[in-house]
Amino acid sequence: MSTKARLIWMAAILLVLSNFVWLKPMLTMRTDQPKATWLWHTSQIVDQSDSLINFLDKKNVSTLYLQVNADIPDDAYQQFIKQASEQNIEVHALDGAPHWATDQYSVQSFFRWIEKYQAVSEKNEQFAGIHLDIEPYILPTWDSSLQNTIESYQQNIRFAAGESALLGLHFGIDIPFWFDTTFYTTSMGEGVLSEWLIDQSDSINVMAYRNKANGRNGMISLAQSEIDYASAAGKKARVAIETSKSSEGDYLSFFGKNNAYMEKQLWEVEQSFNHSEEFNGIAVHSLESWMKRK
Repeated sequence: MSTKARLIWMAAILLVLSNFVWLKPMLTMRTDQPKATWLWHTSQIVDQSDSLINFLDKKNVSTLYLQVNADIPDDAYQQFIKQASEQNIEVHALDGAPHWATDQYSVQSFFRWIEKYQAVSEKNEQFAGIHLDIEPYILPTWDSSLQNTIESYQQNIRFAAGESALLGLHFGIDIPFWFDTTFYTTSMGEGVLSEWLIDQSDSINVMAYRNKANGRNGMISLAQSEIDYASAAGKKARVAIETSKSSEGDYLSFFGKNNAYMEKQLWEVEQSFNHSEEFNGIAVHSLESWMKRK
């Protein structure tokens, strides 16, 4: 082989290798930041604890929001939380419903159950936090009596924040991305609802339910103001995604999208917000639908 041919051949090999090196991150990209997820079907901890914990560990989940079901015995929670803690997975007590915005009795009952449970459980069997998913905008009064509904919601959030503090528990809440354009004028003052909620909590999940990262209607754009405000306030914030089938539009959920596509979108969200020390990664709704993905 002539010297010229040899040089051409070596140049071709180097070109292929350089392209492979450039492409490899794209082909293998994954989201390394720990995730959070919700488990609503609490009965699964009784007879499926091993498969649940294995999946959470495999998917790099650091925080599980576990709905409180008073019908399940304490020892089932204790065993499951102990097993989760051995894998460095925090379990936060989850509950909430739209009527919790105006019904303080439901919120009080939830905290009394938590207080009693914590008192009879060892440290590694206890909940590490409280997580509320209330969604007051589903109530009819959100349209007919907005400010009164917001005020009741604020009162119950403030009550929950105080109870969480008394129990020494992290207090987190879910909020929709559009609360940054929802304004309140109540006995709490006046301002932007998302900012008020961030101020009351230790962390938030921004429900930016879209199946793309970029663009005007993408997760990054929709969650930007909440992430920025949380960062400035020193509060942890996650971007929440949906994996269940949605009746409100195909663009809201990753249902039907393959895992490679979803991981790429989540990677782009993380890359966009990783400059913030308070950005805490992705929250995947929900564990049940996530586990069904191929």
